[in-house]
Amino acid sequence: MNRLSLGIIHVACSAALLTLTVSCLEEKDPYNAGFVFRKPTSVYNMLYANNQVDTISFMSYGRWSVNSSTNMGGNWCNFEYTSGHGSTLYTFPIHFQQNNTGMGRGVQLNFADTDHPGDASALVIFWQSATRGDGTLGNAPDVKTITGSDGSYFEFTYDDQHRPLSLRITKDEALVRSLSLRYNDNDSTLTVQDMTKTLTGSYSKDYQPVRLIGSSDTVGYYSQYYSNGMPVSMVYAFNLEHHTYNGDNTYYAFKLGGQSLSADSLHCADSLRIAVTTKETTQVTKMKLNYSKNDNRCQSVDVNQLVFGTEQCDPYQLLSLFRVARNTSIVSSIESDKGRCDVEVSLNADKSVAQLTVNRSGSILGNEVSSQDPSVTYTFEY
Repeated sequence: MNRLSLGIIHVACSAALLTLTVSCLEEKDPYNAGFVFRKPTSVYNMLYANNQVDTISFMSYGRWSVNSSTNMGGNWCNFEYTSGHGSTLYTFPIHFQQNNTGMGRGVQLNFADTDHPGDASALVIFWQSATRGDGTLGNAPDVKTITGSDGSYFEFTYDDQHRPLSLRITKDEALVRSLSLRYNDNDSTLTVQDMTKTLTGSYSKDYQPVRLIGSSDTVGYYSQYYSNGMPVSMVYAFNLEHHTYNGDNTYYAFKLGGQSLSADSLHCADSLRIAVTTKETTQVTKMKLNYSKNDNRCQSVDVNQLVFGTEQCDPYQLLSLFRVARNTSIVSSIESDKGRCDVEVSLNADKSVAQLTVNRSGSILGNEVSSQDPSVTYTFEY
C-alpha cells in the first residue's frame, strides 16, 4: 500500500513575500517544488514611466521557466534568463523601455516548475505608470528655454531619462538663480548645487528627494499638524519648506482636502498659503487657486510657478523636484488679499504650453519686486 504525504503549502502574497513552496514525499518520487524570492518582495511592483531597470532575485527548488505577457503588447520588457536549474540563486536585471504611450501599462511574469508543472508557480507583476517620477506624462517634451517679455530667460537641460540636470535663470542678462543636479544611481543620492550652496538627498524609484539638506539650507516636505499634535496626512494638507540657518525661511502650505497623490492621480490644491519669515517679521499670504482645463503634466516643468514672476518663482518647484507640490492642472487665476493674477495659455498640438501670459492686478504676494511688469508673456521652446 503506497503512502502519500502532502506537505505544507506556504502562500504569503498578502504579506508581500513572494514564497510559494509545495513539498511532496512519495516512495517513488520524493521532491520539493517552489520559489523563494529575495527581490521583488511583493507580487505587484510599481514603476514610473522613466524607470528602465529593476532586479529579479530568486531560487527555485526545481528546474524552472518563465514567460511574460503585457496588457498593451509590444516588446518593452526584456530579461536575460527564461529558464534555469533548481537549488540555484538567480539574480539578473529586468529592462524596461520608457513609457511614452501616455497610459499606464503592465507586464506579468509567470514562473513555473518545469519538472512538476501545476505543483509550483509564482507570479510577478510590474506596472509602469503613465507619468515620470516628477509627475510629467511620459510622452511630454522637455522644455529647453522659456523667454519672458519682461527680459527673463530660463534655460534647462535634461538627461536621457528626462531628469533635470540644470536650470539657469537670468533677467536682462543678470543672473537670478542657477541650479545644477547630479544623480548617483549607485547609492540613490541627488546632489544639487544651488548657486554657492550644496544640498543632498536620497531618492527612490521616482528620482525625487523627500528633503535636500545642506550645511546651511534645507528644502523638503514637512507635515502639518492637528491641534492635538497628530500629523495631518499629506492627502489632506502638507508643507514644502525652505529653511536657512539665519532664519530667512519660506513655507508653502498646500490644502488638498483628501485627494490621491499616487502616480497618475489628478490633484489640485484647494488653497495655498505662502509664509515668508525673517528674524524680525513674518508675512503670510493666503491664496485662492482657480484652475483651467489645461493639463500641467504635458511639459517637463511646472508652469504654475511662473505666475509668481521670475524673481519670486521657486526653482525647485519649477523643475518639479517635489512632485506632490505640482498641481496637475494649470491655474486660470489666483486671488489673494493683496492682488490678483489671471493666466492665459496657448498650447501646442501635443498639449504642451506654447505661451503663457500672466496679467497682474496688484501684487498677489505683497513682496514682489517693484520692477515686475503687470503683464508678462512667457514663450516656450522644446
